[in-house]
Amino acid sequence: SPGRGTSHPPLCPPGIKCGGVLSASSGNFSSPNFPGPYPYETECTWLIVVAEGSSRGLAAAYHKGSGEGWWCQGIHLSVLPHHPHHLCLPADACGGQLTGLSGEITSPRYPESYPNDAECRWSIGGAATGAPSSAPHLLVLFKADFNIGGRGFKAHFYSAGECQEVFTTIKGNFSSPRYPNFYPNNLKCQWSIQLPPGYRVKVFFLDMELEGRSSLTGGCDYDHLAAFDGGAENGSLLGQWCGRESPAPVTSRHNQLLLVLHTDRNTAKRGFSITYVGGK
Repeated sequence: SPGRGTSHPPLCPPGIKCGGVLSASSGNFSSPNFPGPYPYETECTWLIVVAEGSSRGLAAAYHKGSGEGWWCQGIHLSVLPHHPHHLCLPADACGGQLTGLSGEITSPRYPESYPNDAECRWSIGGAATGAPSSAPHLLVLFKADFNIGGRGFKAHFYSAGECQEVFTTIKGNFSSPRYPNFYPNNLKCQWSIQLPPGYRVKVFFLDMELEGRSSLTGGCDYDHLAAFDGGAENGSLLGQWCGRESPAPVTSRHNQLLLVLHTDRNTAKRGFSITYVGGK
């Protein structure tokens, strides 16, 4: 009979869509207009993905007026802020503020065709509040027209500013980002040792655990650390390492030595710790 036993899903207007895919081992994200209240009709999805075995779990705190939150254990976690009276699963959510060292963004519904009239805006690396120029950031825009869609795109990003260092002291030490915790994915880090003329650089490897060698080629095709004679990657290769190796010390021919760490999009490890000394 009318009015009994009838249930309709909530009607969810388009409203504001946001979210994204976060693949760094740690990071943060915020709701639209944070720290102010998010708009009334907001649909956001953040998918947090970490490599199998690289983390014991994921923690997320979602605060409403009552301060409620939760702890999630596992590999995938979705956080969906919503109006208290509606819960809509936004399949086409996209865009958002991404502040981790590395991550991934995709077009809506990827790898399936994105919807018509999709519009996404990601701010990567910028501050969540304040003027846009208050921190280095990159704005990525994606807009589709009203017909003929395609599969879309998947893009990886990383911030190199966290691990681009130059050393000019006669001795020093450094380590991979977040050592001894797992380093981020999708990184290219450079440590350049530049000593006065007449000096040579000797590097000692105190600890190293990177992703292992390729089972197909036997080479360091994934995460690896390389040392180059001189101050650029076109210099002579002094060595390249991966896995749990204990390399012998390496020495430059002149007064400069460059170390470069490449990490791919999955399987992070503890990283490395290095000390160096200059001698005439």
